Amino acid sequence: MAEFRKERLKNGVNVLFERRNLPITSVLIATKAGAAHETADKKGIAHFAEHMPFKATHTRNTQELSSAIEKVGGILNAFTSDEITAFWCKIPSKHFSEGFEIISDLVQNPKFDGKDIEKEKNVILSEISRCHDDSPHYLFDKTKELLYGAPFGMPVLGSKKTVSGIKRGDFLKWHGFYCPSNLSISVVGSVSFDDVKNAAKCFDKTKAHLELPKPVISRKSGNFMEKRHGLDQSHFTLGMHMPTLRDEKRYSSEIFNAILGEGMSSKLFREVREKRGLAYAVKSFLEQERSYGHTIVYAGIEKKNVKKVKDIVLKEIKSVGKTTARELDDAKEQKIGNWELELESCDRTAVSLAIQEMTTKAEDFYNYPEKISQVKLEDVRALAKIKQYSLAVLVPK
Repeated sequence: MAEFRKERLKNGVNVLFERRNLPITSVLIATKAGAAHETADKKGIAHFAEHMPFKATHTRNTQELSSAIEKVGGILNAFTSDEITAFWCKIPSKHFSEGFEIISDLVQNPKFDGKDIEKEKNVILSEISRCHDDSPHYLFDKTKELLYGAPFGMPVLGSKKTVSGIKRGDFLKWHGFYCPSNLSISVVGSVSFDDVKNAAKCFDKTKAHLELPKPVISRKSGNFMEKRHGLDQSHFTLGMHMPTLRDEKRYSSEIFNAILGEGMSSKLFREVREKRGLAYAVKSFLEQERSYGHTIVYAGIEKKNVKKVKDIVLKEIKSVGKTTARELDDAKEQKIGNWELELESCDRTAVSLAIQEMTTKAEDFYNYPEKISQVKLEDVRALAKIKQYSLAVLVPK
């Protein structure tokens, strides 16, 4: 096991740390508040609130925030998902203190200036338009809407209507979820655990805990088709529910997805592209967090081949129900190898530790190879017995 340590400090912040010898350190601070905790009328506020600290904090303007990281060769960024919002940087380890100060400033002190809100609102509305024009992205959002009821099934970005209606008071209320008891600090790199803990003491222990609303996730299925001008090919997605990250069967679902549609050796790639030449891009994507899980198959195809590809995809899903012991062993080796390769990136490890801590406990991240190795053939086969699926297609008009 890696040199890993964890401690919840007196101010309520949870600190995760993995020591590495390379002179690079990733600092990530995450809150449990994500898009899954939003109401339908405020959909998009988690993502919008992730954007706003970069405009200004109470101590720094946007130029000062970015230059403090970039002028020493670092990377500064953030992301929002359904059950986590995180701010992070990757920086030379000798500049750890400056990096941590910037990330903690973003998390603790966003200014939420009224003029900045209106300017950034236009940026996000443009982002929503871009996602609408990005056919695969658009269909992935549509597939999620088919798989889950609102508000959870709505896009993380929200809609133009909901984003347009968000006001400064909404941000101030939402930022209450950024209290120390909802935060995890994940640091991976060549610094000391004491340095990390000392830096993390900057969080205000007097800030009251604000309980997150429990996500309301109702599973469903459906079909969607849209005709659109300007397309040269059709875009096809087929989605199905999978175990959550809290479910022990999550490891079986990773094997299932690897066999079905990950890489050039997968069933879908061999059958749809190599054998039949029906698509350039064909792949399955597994998405899981604490409270949900699903796999989405994507293919870019000719309009006349939509039904044919749908039938092939369903046939190949069913064929996973006949997975052999050799196929199982190969998929296990593939997933463990993927995990080992991702260890090379300290920022990916920092993200994985934070997500795992918010799901079960961070230590489970290091048990991944063992858990994958324990997956049974019957558990993988059982996932192939899907009773419902959702189909979304975007075709040329």
